[in-house]
Amino acid sequence: MEELIVDDTYKIHFPRTLVDLLNIKPRDRFSIVIKDNEIVLEKVKKEKKVQKDSLVELLESPAHVDIVRIKELNLNALEEELWTT
Repeated sequence: MEELIVDDTYKIHFPRTLVDLLNIKPRDRFSIVIKDNEIVLEKVKKEKKVQKDSLVELLESPAHVDIVRIKELNLNALEEELWTT
C-alpha cells in the first residue's frame, strides 16, 4: 500500500509509481468522496472536444472584411465573369 504525506500547505504528492500507473498528468482533476473516515480520490475523465463543422467555425469567427474594398468591387462584372467561364 502506498502512503501519501500532507505537506505544510496541505498538499499531497503522489508517488511516482502511482503517477505512472494511473497516468496522472499536471492539472488532472479528481473528485473527492468521503466515506466514514476515508478519503477516496477518483480521477475525472476529460471530455473529448467535439470537432466543429468548418462552416460553423467560419460563421462563429468570420474573417476580417474591408468595407472599402467591398465597395470597390464591381459585382456585376464578377457575376458576368463567373457565368461566362
